[in-house]
Amino acid sequence: MQSGSIDVAVPNPPPYKAMLDAVLGRLFGPALGAVARRFGRGATALALLAFVVGLAAVPLIAWNFLWAGAAVFAVSQILAAIAARASAENASLGPVLEVVNFAALPFGFALGDPARALPAVFLMFGLSAQAAATLRYGRGFIANTELLIAFAVACVFPDRFSLVAYIIGVLCFVSAGVRVAARRSV
Repeated sequence: MQSGSIDVAVPNPPPYKAMLDAVLGRLFGPALGAVARRFGRGATALALLAFVVGLAAVPLIAWNFLWAGAAVFAVSQILAAIAARASAENASLGPVLEVVNFAALPFGFALGDPARALPAVFLMFGLSAQAAATLRYGRGFIANTELLIAFAVACVFPDRFSLVAYIIGVLCFVSAGVRVAARRSV
């Protein structure tokens, strides 16, 4: 330390973890990891398959086959989780594909009932803010598991889609804001 200078330790911002991803990771991570090791270099193809399967949920939701749409999307998320554990190459590809998949689901709800368009757009806007903050500052407290549960609830109770969309949209904005504010205060 030089004479006259002040050494100030700046604490790191508190680590914000997704509420449920860590819990499910501990429960299912070893099994997903074992399956992922079998894919090796084919993990990129698996990530693309997960993406296509996820997009297949959109027309199902639009045609009001909501339970089928939710099941197809859940399968896509399992495939994406396996692909993410299979290869470091998917560290950048997987999250981008997942953002597009999660943003596509509200579009399916809006197509199924145009009265849902405003809440769907609000949710997509919140997901965009969350994705931008995640790319720059790391994951917030709303992640894939929470979003998957929210969409499952919306599929089971489609008359409550607007409420779910607004709540999750607000949580995405708050999560993004907390991440940005935590990094800015450092």
